[in-house]
Amino acid sequence: MSYLELKNITKEFGKLAALEDVDLQVEKGEILGIVGPNGSGKTTLINVISGYYRPTGGEIFFNAKKISGLRPDQIAKRGIIRTFQSNVLYEGTTVVESMLISSYQQYRTKNWQSFFETRTWKDENETVVGRVIELVKLLDLLNDTFLPAEGLSHGYQRMLGIAMAMIANPSVLLLDEPTTGMNHEEAMFVVDKIKKINEQGVTVILIEHNMKVLLDVATRVVVLSFGTKIADGKPEEVMNKQEVIEAYLGTETI
Repeated sequence: MSYLELKNITKEFGKLAALEDVDLQVEKGEILGIVGPNGSGKTTLINVISGYYRPTGGEIFFNAKKISGLRPDQIAKRGIIRTFQSNVLYEGTTVVESMLISSYQQYRTKNWQSFFETRTWKDENETVVGRVIELVKLLDLLNDTFLPAEGLSHGYQRMLGIAMAMIANPSVLLLDEPTTGMNHEEAMFVVDKIKKINEQGVTVILIEHNMKVLLDVATRVVVLSFGTKIADGKPEEVMNKQEVIEAYLGTETI
């Protein structure tokens, strides 16, 4: 069984099937790109994997254990963390404050232990703060640590969102259009950071409309069309398939 495996996943909204019998195998350590025209089921797929939607049919396994039907927080605790298309920031906070707020689930100590600053709490707090420092360095946010998060450029806000997700030490990171709204330079900055995250041992699944980005970062690509999987393979090979060109690339510029 693969690291993350979807078997015959279907998601229906009323009489509309957003996903229909989708099989997907994700291997540990890869960067998997999910593409397809608008309405093809890409975000629905991410929502099903992360527990925000329950599949109408089929099963999902992670580390050989069934996770379909679990709540988002339960799936997150098992190591699958997602970001969203829009920047999710905490109003009125700095970069480091946003990251520390996002780290609250990493604490196992009780409130009274933090109040009295017990040794257990101090050790745990030191670990979390160390993780924050590690991430701001890895993702080039060090110079912006104490700046208001809302004042960052769009690209850096997206990077902060990824950093906030990475606080949880995910095994699998789900990215929903991480370079949307960016120019080429900003997009390549994000690509570089995604590669660095992957080098840390994190498996990455990303939805991406920018074909240049996808060809640069993905080790494998899956194409969806009208809720079904129509192609799966190496990026260059997949993008040259006639059915993919007809379904997707005919309306996009590479």
